[in-house]
Amino acid sequence: MGLTVLVGQLAGISQQVGIDTAAHMSEEVKDASRAIPKAMMTIYLVNFCLIFPAVLTVIYHCPDLEAALGDSTTYPAIYVLRQAMSVPWITVILVVICLLNVASNIVYLAAVTRDLFAFARDKGLPFSKWISTISPTRHIPVNACILSCCIAVLLSMIYIGSITAFYAITSLSTLSLLQCYSLSIGCVLYRRIRYPGTLPPASFSLGRWGIPVNAMAVTYALWALFWCAWPQYVLDASTFGESMNYASIIFVSVLIFAMVYFVVKARHEYFGPVTEVEGRKAHFHER
Repeated sequence: MGLTVLVGQLAGISQQVGIDTAAHMSEEVKDASRAIPKAMMTIYLVNFCLIFPAVLTVIYHCPDLEAALGDSTTYPAIYVLRQAMSVPWITVILVVICLLNVASNIVYLAAVTRDLFAFARDKGLPFSKWISTISPTRHIPVNACILSCCIAVLLSMIYIGSITAFYAITSLSTLSLLQCYSLSIGCVLYRRIRYPGTLPPASFSLGRWGIPVNAMAVTYALWALFWCAWPQYVLDASTFGESMNYASIIFVSVLIFAMVYFVVKARHEYFGPVTEVEGRKAHFHER
């Protein structure tokens, strides 16, 4: 039972990541050092107040757990809704959920596009010059946007060929984000403890709670990172291919590719992110 709970927490963990999307747009936000943390905390609290009661409602109104898990829609929540309302009302609820998903995908597209542009602007990606090109008419990184959309479409098409591969890709995002969280917050925690004088003053500061909060964040990220690599079902010879969690294999493969690319090329032209406004101006002047 305990192992089942620990392995099954991937669905819950995936809801905890991605809240930093607002931070990726910080260069476009006024007073970002103060506004972005407040926006992230507000979003988290609002989502918790909406999602937690909904989850409890679905759980406590599930008449038959086995039937819900084996429902033809593969979504237990829809099975529960069918016990309480008519099909038209279920359709309305699902349409609202789809619209919310579309809206969130637009936000993610903007954030990922901004990340791609910033990383390519600093020459940290292959084909950086093309990716970081700014449209002279729209004044946005159109190429980075097109690349993000194409990759998302290609990854979605994997579902047609293999559901196992598709879920490996989706769980890979959680695995990658947790690795980024543990690494970035860990570096800040190290500086807080060993070299506190080197950190710049913060507009939104945790004060004396900074070290404990950072330590708990790193600990939880590493804990969740470990369990995200586990398969969701018991492995045996007959179901190994369907049950295996390939996210860790893909993650390590991409990591090796990134390290090789850095050693071969990127270390000669990538020198860390641009931290000054003048650095961004230089990029545009080069165009």
